[in-house]
Amino acid sequence: MSMFADREAVANNIVAAFEAFTPEEQNVVLRQILLKCQPLQLRFVYAELKTLLAVDFVAHLPRELTERIFSYLDGVEMSRAACVSRLWREKTNNEGLWQRLCKLKRWEHFGFNEDLSREESCSSPTATSRTSPRFTPVNSDVISLSPLCHWKDVYIRAHHLNKNWATGKYTVMPPLRGHEGRVNCIDCDGKLLVSGGGDNCVRLWDLATGKCINQLEGHTDSVTTIRLRNNIVVTSCADSVVRVFEASSGRCLKVMQGHTSGVEHLCFDGANLVSASNDRTVRVWSLSSGKCIHNLTGHTDDIQLLCMHGDLAVSSSWDQTLRLWDIRRGLCLQILVGHAEVVYCCQFDERRVVSGGADSFVKIWNPQTGDCTKTLTGHTGEVYCLKYNEDVIASGAADSIVRLWSFAGECLHELREHIGVVRCLLLEGDRLISGGDQKKVVIWNTKDGKLLNVVHRNPTLLHLMWANETKLVLASPESPGTVSILSYW
Repeated sequence: MSMFADREAVANNIVAAFEAFTPEEQNVVLRQILLKCQPLQLRFVYAELKTLLAVDFVAHLPRELTERIFSYLDGVEMSRAACVSRLWREKTNNEGLWQRLCKLKRWEHFGFNEDLSREESCSSPTATSRTSPRFTPVNSDVISLSPLCHWKDVYIRAHHLNKNWATGKYTVMPPLRGHEGRVNCIDCDGKLLVSGGGDNCVRLWDLATGKCINQLEGHTDSVTTIRLRNNIVVTSCADSVVRVFEASSGRCLKVMQGHTSGVEHLCFDGANLVSASNDRTVRVWSLSSGKCIHNLTGHTDDIQLLCMHGDLAVSSSWDQTLRLWDIRRGLCLQILVGHAEVVYCCQFDERRVVSGGADSFVKIWNPQTGDCTKTLTGHTGEVYCLKYNEDVIASGAADSIVRLWSFAGECLHELREHIGVVRCLLLEGDRLISGGDQKKVVIWNTKDGKLLNVVHRNPTLLHLMWANETKLVLASPESPGTVSILSYW
């Protein structure tokens, strides 16, 4: 013990003597000591010096250079950088940096029109899958730190929401019951849900509470299609009439008569209103006057689908053709001939028409010429649904498979999880939702074709889906009909 004390006293004397030297003398002493050191001691000195000589560039560089350096980081790296020090936290708490990250993730809209901080969670959930999707805001207890910047808060909330979809964290509201017959159609604007059924009834539901807040009366037969836009509800009915209602009051504004058979299909974007009937005609209506502007004829068999994009509409028929219509001028622009069976599904824009039919083919058409530019082969059953975005085409069929295609015609992925017919698809960014028989709704990542999670439901079958960023609405074809709401927020 005395030997250790003696050595400690010697070390203290050496340090005291070193401190008494001039800087030049200290350099000479250090050099002599280093020359006497073994490699083990030199490595120790090097490790200690690295920390002592480290320079925090954030404290010395101009703000513009610091922001440029941080702009190369992703969200995870930015969050880690914020944990380095108080200074780094303040420098990374930057609106421009986090808005850029939101834009790269396609989450920028959450910072403008769809603020998740004001999004309502479902009330009175009856079940929770695995763990709750609820978001807990990040609040700093350190008074000296500045509040979380707006775009970082947006990024954190959007990341939480995206993770809920990927991992299957959602709450289920009590089933929406009220229809005495099956639910034939649904539409939603994110706050108000509208459903129409075989009981001749249209019901309006509060999406947040699941309460029925109104009923739209006047239909004398089964309600076949519903469209909701800007407080206006438009319905088509098997009694051959198209009706326009004010959603807030339930008042019927217009009754549009002209079809001579049941109206099965309806498109409404807030300005243009188009209907298709079992009388094999497509009609364009004036919303203000309630009168028919154009009666479009040409199909020689029952019309199977109707879709609209801007001033154009596409209809398909059991006559195995699709027709492209100019609804402003009332003209048939193209007749698309190529499918060997009826076309069940279609989506189109100014550049392309994509269709899927009972012949198991998905076809891509040029709307300017009417030519089929690609035929996508691979399905072995009827193609019932398809969706596309800028990156991929997704199709679902009776062969229980969802396929992802490139626009060049290459099959990128075969998504196998369904048992039975794939009835409907929803595509939002990289997230694909597929619904089909045997209680299954499946969430996929379209980038790599990976299955994210499977949603199991009580109804045996599924034929209608609607989704926005936070909620998924499902309806079964059973009678009496029910509607289910799943909240991922």
